[in-house]
Amino acid sequence: MPSHTDKQSTQVVQQLTAALEKSSFAASATVALHRYRLHAVACDMPLLMIPLAGTKRFHALGGTWECATGQFLMTHYAMQADIENIPDDAAPYRAWAIPFPWDVVNMARSLLTGAEPTQGEAVSVGDLSIVMEALLAYISDADTTDAAQRNYRLLGILLALSRAGHCQFLAAHDPSLSARIRLAVSSAPAHEWASAHFEDEFCISGATLRRRLVAEGTSLRALIQEARLHSALMQLQVTRKPVKAVALDHGYRSIPSFRRNFAERFGIDPAEVANSC
Repeated sequence: MPSHTDKQSTQVVQQLTAALEKSSFAASATVALHRYRLHAVACDMPLLMIPLAGTKRFHALGGTWECATGQFLMTHYAMQADIENIPDDAAPYRAWAIPFPWDVVNMARSLLTGAEPTQGEAVSVGDLSIVMEALLAYISDADTTDAAQRNYRLLGILLALSRAGHCQFLAAHDPSLSARIRLAVSSAPAHEWASAHFEDEFCISGATLRRRLVAEGTSLRALIQEARLHSALMQLQVTRKPVKAVALDHGYRSIPSFRRNFAERFGIDPAEVANSC
């Protein structure tokens, strides 16, 4: 017989799922028809992951965290991770993720100056009910075009997390130049990006840009490819588009090249991730 806690968790997930289905956020839910594992996924912002059906397993920084329905998993710092999406026996895996832009994290820092983040815990798992009120408020503004209102709702989620003891994000560092470039490219992955775009964006010379990226162990070309592949991964997970269409959407004219680069990055063929028939 299900416990009282299990029933509460089921009710919370059902309430959240119902709210999402009535909003534009429904189109951003990750779906996995079968179990798979992704390698070296870059998480460039603090991220709240919420399984609606199935289980997420998260491997990063030498640790492993598991998050089932009725729970959330919060990544507090920028990191790379191996991620498993695991359906249950009854239905495909389905999850919703909320990224927190760094300017919102900075707003939370300014408001929570007395909070003491737990050092060293880059990932935490908690009961979904502790952030439900803030999540429902965020969903209620799903269609707003007011960036300030969206950030206000995201700030509310961070404050709810902090009140429940999940405040490690307060100790997170601002993103590296590499992460900032990946985030910029992700906004328009098919665009013909060049060094000049980032020199203007970050007010630095081309020589300084190259020198800083070398210090971070990468190059502009590699970062543009990484960002395109991560954007393609997201599109494969949240839509039913076939691999060929996703590749074209992300600036790839050669489908074999896209498949090869995707497999080298994530350790899996894109067809294994795609939800298309």
